[in-house]
Amino acid sequence: MSLTFESKITDARGILFDLDNTLYPSERGVFDRINDRIDSYVMSLTGLDLDGVKRLRRSYIERHGTTLGGLMAHHGVLPAEFLEFVHDIPLDDLLYPDKVLRDMLSRIELPKVVFTNASAGHAERVMETLTIDDQFDGICALEATGYRGKPHREAYLTAVGMLGCPVTGTILIDDLDVNVKAGTELGMMTVYI
Repeated sequence: MSLTFESKITDARGILFDLDNTLYPSERGVFDRINDRIDSYVMSLTGLDLDGVKRLRRSYIERHGTTLGGLMAHHGVLPAEFLEFVHDIPLDDLLYPDKVLRDMLSRIELPKVVFTNASAGHAERVMETLTIDDQFDGICALEATGYRGKPHREAYLTAVGMLGCPVTGTILIDDLDVNVKAGTELGMMTVYI
C-alpha cells in the first residue's frame, strides 16, 4: 500500500526551508553575487583563472558538498573568514519586505527552520530584509553543522534536531535537486522548487 501525498503531509511535524533561491526568487540575483564573490576568493587564493576556478569549485562541490568544504580540506581556509567575505553583498538592492511570503509563513502552524549552506549572519540578514525573521524557530546554517552542509547526512540530522521532530515527519523545501534527493533518501517529505 502506498501513501498518497495528502496522507503523508498530515504526518508532517516540521518544515525545513532552504534560504537562497527558495525563500525568494533566483531572479533577484543574490546568489549570483555570492557566486561571484566565491569565484573571486578562490581566484585570489589559488591564482587560477575563472575557468580553472569553476572546474575546481565543481570538483569540491562533488567531493565535499560545498566549495568551502574543499577549501578547508585542501587549502586550510578558515570558514568564518570565507563566509564573511562571500556574503558581504548589499541586500537592499536585491530584496525587499515580502508580505505575501510573510502571510503564507504565518499560516503554517508547524515548527519551521531555515536550513542553509550559507552563514547564520547571511541568513539573518536575508530574513530581516524579507521581514520574515520572526516566522522561524531557528536557523541551521553552516556553523551549526560543523561546516558540513547539505547534502551531508549530518547536516540534515542537525537541522531535524532543531525542529524537534522525526526525520519522517519533516518536510524539506529546497531548490537544488541533490539536496532534495538526499532528504528523500533519509525519509523526509521533499519539495523541489
